[in-house]
Amino acid sequence: MNPLVSILSPTYNGAVHIKPFLASVYAQSYSNIELIMVDDGSTDTTAQVIKEYIPKFEERKIKLIYVYQNNKGQASAINLAFSKM
Repeated sequence: MNPLVSILSPTYNGAVHIKPFLASVYAQSYSNIELIMVDDGSTDTTAQVIKEYIPKFEERKIKLIYVYQNNKGQASAINLAFSKM
């Protein structure tokens, strides 16, 4: 069995850049992946973009976990992502 690979990614107002990132993770040939995205209080369409990818990831049996927190900074977002592993 292939070990689980966890990818932790904080984001803040990253809607413009998040699609290529999500597409890259989705395109990986290795499938035992979980992607934990912590939205650090974005005010753009970041949440919408991420949520659109959840069903696509489920089709490939890749877990995409989306968590929103009020803006507390990158370190706080990373710590929250670690707690979701």
